[in-house]
Amino acid sequence: MQLLKKDKYILEYCPNNLDKIFELIIEKIPSSIFSILNKNFFKKAVKEKTIDLYVIKKDKNIVSIISLTTIDNYNLLRKKIILFLLMHPLIVFTNISFLLRMMGKSSIDFGKNREKNYIHLLHLVILSKYFKKISLRKKDNIINYFFKKILKKNNAKFLFLCYEAKNFKAHAYYKRNKFKIYKKINNMFFLRKSF
Repeated sequence: MQLLKKDKYILEYCPNNLDKIFELIIEKIPSSIFSILNKNFFKKAVKEKTIDLYVIKKDKNIVSIISLTTIDNYNLLRKKIILFLLMHPLIVFTNISFLLRMMGKSSIDFGKNREKNYIHLLHLVILSKYFKKISLRKKDNIINYFFKKILKKNNAKFLFLCYEAKNFKAHAYYKRNKFKIYKKINNMFFLRKSF
């Protein structure tokens, strides 16, 4: 479903090609918890709208992927992940160090009125090769424009996210776009930005 257009870039909600999108997410963000969950788990979460999934397209090509969730749905998603892992102990056993690192992500303090103020950004994938003909600033402005519209659609004021400190590309992007680091736990940065 096409929602918005800026320049030649189009924002679509809940696209159909979930297999390709899942593969791109785990390829570009290997530290995502979804890298150890199966494709069906992801597809079900999108179809049940526990995860809101958007893509940015240019000339019918996916150039960026944005997945988000409300705070209520974030807590629901976390419970579903725990249940999935309990039902798949082999995944837990073979990924124990990965899962221990991920435990830091659950240490989140969203503050008062979190349900209506915050949206949690799960994934931001930017395929840079599709933005080579425009400036870095213009690329950032396009993505920020879509973030602002997504937040407005959800009656939210803040975008919240976390990522591992070793993710230098993410760190450069969020620093450049003035996301505020408000907490660091072990190797995990917690950021937020109002739009």
